[in-house]
Amino acid sequence: MEFRNALTILFSNIGYVLKILLWILISVVITAAVGAAIMVPLWKAMLAALPSIGALVSDLLNTLTTVWNGTINLRVAIFDIVPQVVEILKTICSNPGLATALVFSLVFLYALYLFLMGLSYYTIGDIINKLMASDLRFGFASNMALNFKKCCRYSASRLLISLPIDLFGFVTGIFIAYGLFTVVGVFTLPIMLILVVLFCSCKALLFSGWLPRTLFHPEERVLISFTRAFPCVKANLGGLFKAYCVTFSCVYLLASVFTVPTCGLILLVLPSIYYFLLRAVELIGYYKTKGYSFYVDSTTVVNTVQYGFRADNQEERCEESNIDTVIAKITQDKDGADSSAENETEV
Repeated sequence: MEFRNALTILFSNIGYVLKILLWILISVVITAAVGAAIMVPLWKAMLAALPSIGALVSDLLNTLTTVWNGTINLRVAIFDIVPQVVEILKTICSNPGLATALVFSLVFLYALYLFLMGLSYYTIGDIINKLMASDLRFGFASNMALNFKKCCRYSASRLLISLPIDLFGFVTGIFIAYGLFTVVGVFTLPIMLILVVLFCSCKALLFSGWLPRTLFHPEERVLISFTRAFPCVKANLGGLFKAYCVTFSCVYLLASVFTVPTCGLILLVLPSIYYFLLRAVELIGYYKTKGYSFYVDSTTVVNTVQYGFRADNQEERCEESNIDTVIAKITQDKDGADSSAENETEV
């Protein structure tokens, strides 16, 4: 239910995807500008302190280029890529000062990008909520300007929780991938794909009730809304998890099939699509748990209450029951009257 209806809402309001794409580009440009100011001096310092790092990075880029051009298969190139990456990391770690500066710089840039993208989450959620509740359309920029303070609070609060989870997952994934590669080789890729989909689904499930709770209870503090959203998520745990698994699996399949034919353009379009889908799934799960009805387009309303428990069906059943009772009583009275008439006749 969640994924199907979220997909319907997406296709009914496909124009918002372009607006989200524009915000992604703005976030990427800002992050890249700040990153250039940080990484260019750091790279020059690394070249001066570690002369071999330039040749190692150049070899890695050449290998990746051959894979992109289709000269060699990724299954073959992986046996060159992994040793090259390990050698680069060992070279960087030989200088603890530069290694620490590089790690903190990358973490800061990633946190900056998460915060900028997080500003759009509240906006997207509020837009979808109004679409679902009353088929009311809001502009993306006007909604963000109207709720900018709430967007900042939600994004900063989400960053505090999301960043440690992402860092832990990344470091753990690197160790798992390297350990699996030494044992099963190229079969590490499908195993890691499954683990990444499960990790992303579990992370999305953790935050799935937060934004809807914030939208429906604006009087609560943001972090308090996060803790109070867990009962709502627990009530629809299976449906949300399946929706997230399908969403991330479809994203991977589309990226793997269309990256080369579109020259990488699909990698810019896909995030705007699944950001919209994720917010829609969150709100559909909340509506479903609360028993609310919602619009999927301008003419279709979905009733989330199970058919047998809907109020109109209950009224119809009560009316049918009353009619059956009256008919049974009339039939019983008629049979009693006929029996009395027969007894009088016999007498």
